[in-house]
Order: sequence, then structure tokens, then C-alpha cells
Amino acid sequence: MTNAAHSVKSLIQGMVCDRQHYQALIQLLEAQREHIIARRASELDALNTQVMERYQQLSANSQQRYRLLNQLGIPATAEGMLSLISRLPASHRTSVAALWQALQQQANQCFAANEYNGSLMNMQQEILVNVLNASEPENWLYQQG
Repeated sequence: MTNAAHSVKSLIQGMVCDRQHYQALIQLLEAQREHIIARRASELDALNTQVMERYQQLSANSQQRYRLLNQLGIPATAEGMLSLISRLPASHRTSVAALWQALQQQANQCFAANEYNGSLMNMQQEILVNVLNASEPENWLYQQG
């Protein structure tokens, strides 16, 4: 197997691993949302550790993908991936293209879930600050910005 073929194989194997990581991350983010809504702080802390571990794994795989694409002389962009996929043998092209598309969808789904969870946390914090300041009306006159 040539170095280029080995790099492509490693790249595809990394994408398969990422698909599993994204599936797990989606479930973790859903559980995170439930813990935020239920205000279960201790469970949320433990879950956040797992979420961060998945992010770190995905980040390391992304860096590896970047290096492999550079080694192949392909831009490390979505267009570069599409270019690589178009050069694969026809027998692999469709499945790798589907894998890449699924990864992009999963990444977008995780991004949206993470944004939503962040919004929930911010809303809870604002409510808590308002409740704490309700007993001290003078705080409404001199709030820090």
C-alpha cells in the first residue's frame, strides 16, 4: 500500500470513529439539556466531563484529518474533502460521500444542541440573578453592566 493510499485509509477510518463520537455526543448533549432543565447540578458536572472528553477526541481527529489532507496535497476544507472523495474508486465513492455528509449533519446537530443548552444556562442564570435582586430593590438602581 502506498503512503497516499495509507493516508486515505487512515482518513476514512478516522471519519468512521468520528461518526461514533458524534452519535455519543448527541446523546450526551440531550442528557445535558435534561439536567439543565431539571437543575441537577451534580449530574450536570459529571456529564460535562464526558462531553469535554468527546470534544477533545473529535478535535484530535480533526487535527489528524487536517494533517492527512495536507500530506495528500489537498486543501483541508469541505471542498478539499469533496475533491478527495471524487478521486476515490467508484466502489468506495458513494459510501465515503455518505459518511462525510453524515458527519457534517451530525456536527451541525451537535452545534445546534450545544447552542440551545448554552441559551438554557444563560436564561437560568438571568432568572436567578433577578430572583436574588428582587429582595433588594436598590440593586436595580445601581446594577453593574
